[in-house]
Amino acid sequence: MDLDLNDPRLFLRDDVLDDPRPLYDKLRRDAPVWRLPEQDVFLVSAPTLIREVVGHPTVYSSNLVSLLHNDGGGCPAAFPLLPLGDTIHVLSTADPPIHTRHRKLLQPHLTPMAVNQLEPIVRSIVAGCLDAFMTAGGGDVVAAISDPVPAEVICAIVGLPRLDVARVITMVSDTGALLDGITDREGIQRAMHSAFELSIYLHEQFHTALRLPATERSGLISVFSEAVSRGLVTADEVINMLVVLVSAGSETTSSLLATVVETLARDPELQQQLRESPDLIPFTIEDCLRDNGPFQFHYRHTTVDTTLGGVRIPAKSTVMLMWAAANRPEPGQAHEPHDATSPAQHYAFGKGMHFCIGAPLARLEARVAIEHLLASTTSFSLDAGASPTRRPSIFIRRHASLSIAVEKK
Repeated sequence: MDLDLNDPRLFLRDDVLDDPRPLYDKLRRDAPVWRLPEQDVFLVSAPTLIREVVGHPTVYSSNLVSLLHNDGGGCPAAFPLLPLGDTIHVLSTADPPIHTRHRKLLQPHLTPMAVNQLEPIVRSIVAGCLDAFMTAGGGDVVAAISDPVPAEVICAIVGLPRLDVARVITMVSDTGALLDGITDREGIQRAMHSAFELSIYLHEQFHTALRLPATERSGLISVFSEAVSRGLVTADEVINMLVVLVSAGSETTSSLLATVVETLARDPELQQQLRESPDLIPFTIEDCLRDNGPFQFHYRHTTVDTTLGGVRIPAKSTVMLMWAAANRPEPGQAHEPHDATSPAQHYAFGKGMHFCIGAPLARLEARVAIEHLLASTTSFSLDAGASPTRRPSIFIRRHASLSIAVEKK
């Protein structure tokens, strides 16, 4: 692959979008802080430098001030989004002390111990989706499993009506164009309209819950309702947090589920090993997170002039923390194979204070779904007549379709 770092179209090139890992390897080797040609946008790929950035939140704000889009000619360009310090910034895009306050509210409900209590709900949802899939003899994993399972789980956890799952999937998918990097300005406007539609829907659901007696509320909406009544957060903050939770809670796990299924469909020996030793499933999930994880990066915004890895970065620049690049082997080396005592180490869920609060839930959903799929089949493989496809994006590695054929037990 020809990777000219001076080419302004390189980052949005079709072959790079299809598999960015060769570019990540080159960045790790030759340009651990790479300035996109003609842009005040800097990609940070070295783990040590990423840790330096996340350790200085006052210099590198998490506020989503701007994002990349296609300028219409195949080049990435900055699209101004929200002012620094805007109240819409919550959770993953908030800075301390706002981020600290939001995370403190949610953390007790998303710890590994708390999430483990949700396993019966997750198993019921997985069984419903997979049983229909098995009855059909296979089909598109995305439409039947990897999209509906996380959407239904997050709706149940938040306290949204089960009948709205299909609508939530559509709104989240349409909003995703905001961050895919390949969308032009017209597409960004359409995606912003979808984000507004999702926000209105969640506003209606939350305020409907507020009118109910406390005993009739459910899920995180109940937690948020109590927090508003105690003055810990505002209703507007809650709506913005719900948008983040519903969007990220759907997309991340959808990406992970389909990636693990494709990995196993291509490797019958690994399938059989996991059927014989299901306790190894979590380690395979961690390998997939490291080698082909959902989120490729997250944005930061410099508040002052600074220097990183010997590269000067002006104030008001966009910095992209390339988690997926940091997960690549050190230049000239290969990943050591994991074993049960040494799971894969990775940055797939971020690093530092913004480490993904939903990571335990994503891992639970993936483990339960893969356990159920393996236990229900003697084998499964890619559909020879329909190659897997992905949704083009610089931000998230997510399948558009993944057809498999199954051999039922």
